[in-house]
Amino acid sequence: MAEIIVKPFDWNDNMSEIAQEDFSLIQKSLSYGTATTIGLALAKLELLEKQGCKVEPQESEGEE
Repeated sequence: MAEIIVKPFDWNDNMSEIAQEDFSLIQKSLSYGTATTIGLALAKLELLEKQGCKVEPQESEGEE
């Protein structure tokens, strides 16, 4: 039996490795331009994660 653990999504989770694995499954079905654009974006995501960049929560309008 498998156990499923649910936790809230966090923008600061390192997701580039999983995204690159998923992308490799669909890459051949995409046009060259689309695959290149997505590949570059995933490479940028990986670089940002390695540099330790974090997403800061955005304050709602009216909050100070």
